Amino acid sequence: MAEQFDINAFTAKLRALIAALPEKEAIADLRPSRLNALKSEIEAAINRLHTFSRQLDPVSHPPFVFDPTDPRVIGELIARTLLLQPAQPLSSVGKFYGSGVYAIYYRGDFPAYVPISGTGNPIYVGKADPATMNAQTVQQQGNGLSIRLLDHKRGIAAVTNIQLADFDCRFLVVKSAWQETAEDYLISMFSPIWNNEMGVCYGFGKHGDAAKTRANRRSPWDTLHPGRKWATTSDNVPNEKSVKQIMAEIAEHFTKFPPVRQSK
Repeated sequence: MAEQFDINAFTAKLRALIAALPEKEAIADLRPSRLNALKSEIEAAINRLHTFSRQLDPVSHPPFVFDPTDPRVIGELIARTLLLQPAQPLSSVGKFYGSGVYAIYYRGDFPAYVPISGTGNPIYVGKADPATMNAQTVQQQGNGLSIRLLDHKRGIAAVTNIQLADFDCRFLVVKSAWQETAEDYLISMFSPIWNNEMGVCYGFGKHGDAAKTRANRRSPWDTLHPGRKWATTSDNVPNEKSVKQIMAEIAEHFTKFPPVRQSK
């Protein structure tokens, strides 16, 4: 038989605990490791007390509360709105005002990308920040989004083993300050193989810096797709991985993160 809960004794212990809390000066000499350990214990106790407090409420709490101001909700809304935009050839993109997010898709026959070719799974997603973070109009945002896409057009056109004609894109101009949240959601959703966060075939989004301006190592992307002049100068250190190794890692990536199969 379960022991009867003694509410008076429990309340007395809570009051004693609160009374025993030290002043800030009393813990000033504790080592950081001890302080962090104590902080973790207190946070765990707070979470447990919060759960217990909710259990005492005679009215149950809903399992989910929709908050349209939650950055995660806004990020998903923007990302899914992007995915509703019509896809268009990357080669057709011109200059336009605005900052925001975009997705690039592949529909060619390069062997490593067969699992995503012609599907709704982007090969790369990115963002472009406004010229000023508090920009209120697309003119004030500048044309950073189109600049990024045009830069990608030039980068793909420069290499020898993939064709610009095999790439499509979607883009969405976004109210200033929300582009990064949407980009994070898209990366989490699709695990695009060309994004740095995936750590496999990264380097596509890198700007064309002169290699001599810093110690540059050739990226996996430029190793797999040679042709960008600034990435193949004598000052650019070859990547430690071979093309064969990078291809194998891409295949492993698609096994770990199965692509979205629906058509664009």
